[in-house]
Amino acid sequence: MFLNKRLMSPEFLYYKALEKRTELYFEEKRNLYNIEKGFDGECLYDKIFDEVGHENVYILRDLHLKAGKSITQFDSIVISIDRVVVNEIKNYSGDYIYENNVWYRNGKQLKDNAHIQLSRAKGKIIQLRDEAGLHFNVEGAVIFMGDDFRLTTESDYIWSETVMRNQLRNYFRQFKDDGIGDKAKRIVRHIKNAIAENPYFEEEADISRLQRGLYCGECGSFELIKGRFQYTCASCGSIESNETHLLRAMSDHKFLFYNQPITKQSMLHLIDYQISEDGVYRFLKKHCHINLMGKKTTYTFKYYHWEEMIAEIKHNQRYKDKIQS
Repeated sequence: MFLNKRLMSPEFLYYKALEKRTELYFEEKRNLYNIEKGFDGECLYDKIFDEVGHENVYILRDLHLKAGKSITQFDSIVISIDRVVVNEIKNYSGDYIYENNVWYRNGKQLKDNAHIQLSRAKGKIIQLRDEAGLHFNVEGAVIFMGDDFRLTTESDYIWSETVMRNQLRNYFRQFKDDGIGDKAKRIVRHIKNAIAENPYFEEEADISRLQRGLYCGECGSFELIKGRFQYTCASCGSIESNETHLLRAMSDHKFLFYNQPITKQSMLHLIDYQISEDGVYRFLKKHCHINLMGKKTTYTFKYYHWEEMIAEIKHNQRYKDKIQS
């Protein structure tokens, strides 16, 4: 059973927010494409695992774990009574060759090696296991999700830890013979105790690049017609409340300036003062934790991402959003 949600990474949400407010540079477009493609592959992995069933195992997804002095990212960790299986998920496409410990695509040597990444991840689980005095086997596989991914190699080792898309359902069915119980719960607790923040995300937007203001959640247009409590999109006709717009802007602020606290003035500046100071203050108090630092007040967004809360907000809204599709 899945124990946590698979969330878009801070880097993914940074580029999505950035794309709404500026023209991305070539490198940024490539990064966004690769991140989105990888996330799509992970979501497809989850969907197929759901369809096959996973009631006899625990699954932790998209974690960073600290073992020793280093922090390692994990796509999926499958836990049962007597084993932990690490899955490294790749959504590659095209023709790949592996020979002499090197990966090639279109004759070009690649810097990344998914099987070395898997080996390191397995090593971190072994380290955590040994530190806790637990006893279980550690296994792993690189899962290639792309329908049009083709691999050529004579390495039995690579094939032994590779699962292709057309093999995935059979691979998942093996876990039906596993079981969960107190021992598996202890393993889960120990792994959860090692969860760490992502230390590798350090992007921060240049405010001078950004188009400030509010934008339509449906079509992305900044051409909005102001009402008393709502804005109407001049491009598609969608109507969204001030609260919906501010929730989205708070989320943008969080990921565009990831290590920076929100202030009332920074929010007003980002939205180009399109909502009154009193209105911004009211919704900051509602949707953020308040941090008092002497005479200065900063705010921390309560939610990971604005969509986490929007369904509940819309259910109780006095001024309803009306999205035109």
